[in-house]
Amino acid sequence: MPGCVLRKPRPIILVMVTIICAVNVRSAEVTCPSECTCRTAYDADLGHILRTTCTRGDMHTIPVEFFDRTGEVIIIGAPKDRPNFLTIGPIFTQPTPFVNLRELHIVNSNVPSIGQYSFWGLQHLRLINLTYNNLTSIGADNFRGLINLTHLHLDHNNIEQMPSETFRHLTSLKTLTLSNNQISTLVPRLFRMLAKLTYLDLGDNPLDDLNPEVFKDIQQLRVFKCRRCLLRRINTQIYHLVSNLEELDLGENQFKYLTSDEFISLKRLKKLRLDGNQLSVIVDNMFGRNRELKLLALGHNRLALLAPAALANLTSLVHLDISHNKIDRFHLQTFAPVVETLRTINFSGNNLALAEIAIVLQILPEINDVGLANLALEGIPPNFFTYNEHIVSLDLSWNKLTKFPFRLLAKARFLQRLDLSHNKIERLEEEDLQRLEAIARVDLSKNLWRCDQCSAGTMLVYMATTVLNGTIRQLTCYSPLRLRGIKFSDLSFNVLDSCSSSHEAQMSVLAGLLLLSVAVLAAVAGALCCTRRRAAQYYTNEEKRRECEHDHPDELLNRTEVGTVATIHAPYQLVSKTS
Repeated sequence: MPGCVLRKPRPIILVMVTIICAVNVRSAEVTCPSECTCRTAYDADLGHILRTTCTRGDMHTIPVEFFDRTGEVIIIGAPKDRPNFLTIGPIFTQPTPFVNLRELHIVNSNVPSIGQYSFWGLQHLRLINLTYNNLTSIGADNFRGLINLTHLHLDHNNIEQMPSETFRHLTSLKTLTLSNNQISTLVPRLFRMLAKLTYLDLGDNPLDDLNPEVFKDIQQLRVFKCRRCLLRRINTQIYHLVSNLEELDLGENQFKYLTSDEFISLKRLKKLRLDGNQLSVIVDNMFGRNRELKLLALGHNRLALLAPAALANLTSLVHLDISHNKIDRFHLQTFAPVVETLRTINFSGNNLALAEIAIVLQILPEINDVGLANLALEGIPPNFFTYNEHIVSLDLSWNKLTKFPFRLLAKARFLQRLDLSHNKIERLEEEDLQRLEAIARVDLSKNLWRCDQCSAGTMLVYMATTVLNGTIRQLTCYSPLRLRGIKFSDLSFNVLDSCSSSHEAQMSVLAGLLLLSVAVLAAVAGALCCTRRRAAQYYTNEEKRRECEHDHPDELLNRTEVGTVATIHAPYQLVSKTS
């Protein structure tokens, strides 16, 4: 063009133009079934990908003939109330394979089996997700050809058994989830050829016991979970074989005791969950060799006391859960090793007095997350967190608080998460609501909210005009009875009981109490006066009696008539004494 100077475009512009053109061209060529959606998106790991999603439910066949075979991600699922009923087989490999397929998700679809060679030729497949189906067994031929697969999810099925070397073709596998099945036994060499496996979840299977031979082939394991596996003990030889473990979850099993050297081989352990067992004691130095431990969960056991050196050498510990045990006191030296590092502590559900907790918090000034739920608290002193100015999260649920702890929270300037659910709070004042506005996440549910104009009026105003909208809208009335269960979002000011009637009722009750108090005071004052008068009379006649004892007998006879009159009018004590 005349007058125009051609300049060499910058490389980044060329790249952007190329990407946009490629996306536009690809979008124009995409084919998609009517019951699915097909979109091109950017994935941080895979780059620009074509994702086919079919999640409406009620599917009985997978319409692969209408899928774009250049797609990278296929997601097939269903809502819980509209499950699919599908079979798979080699539908993704014949007649033309999905050569670019990276991820395949088929969930909640009642798939009964995988089938032999179903994924043969899908060499780029990295992830298979077959959760929430009806698989009852799996074999090695189900996974033949998946040499690059890194993630396999088979949880929430009905798998009962797996033969040796079931996964021998998955030499690149890193993550395997088999939780929520019916597996009762792990046969030797089950995990042969899984030398790269780092994550294994066997939770919610009735295993009872773990055979150490099974773990010889997966010595690079970093995360092992066996929650709710009915375990009573673990052969510590397993820990020697998987000594590189960084996370161990043995929660909700049936452990009653642990030896002092139970975890001595796991020197790299960072997370240990033992909650939900039946442990009655944590002995001194049990975790002495686990110096990298950052999370220790001991909640929901039967602990009555933590030994003085129970946390010895845990100088990296950040999170400690000792909730729902039977602890009623602490040794202060127990927490000495974690003073500098501990940030989260959960005291909930123990037999602890606030004074015991206050002493511990004083020596943990850097704590920012505290659990005080289910402690039967009726109130908390305003200066309770004087030494813990960095509190960010506070759980006060399942207590007996009747008023919003405004003074307590006024000093917790950085609070961002607050749980006050399941208490006995009836109303919030304006200053309470103003404090709540500064807290990002608040749970006020399951309190005794009074829905009259005096109590709920201010809350309705805040619901309409502030960030507390979502929090207050979900609350439900407790009284009066005609509004019980009604959400605040369904209330309007004109349906609330008026303030005047309730106020007058309160005033009448107060007046009655005042009159009763006056009557009681008058009765007490009268009784005191009577008692003093009788006492004075008693002492007066006592003096006269003593004078008579020193008089001449003739004079005593002359005073008989006067003495008789005095005896009639004297107190009971005098009559008893003279008789």
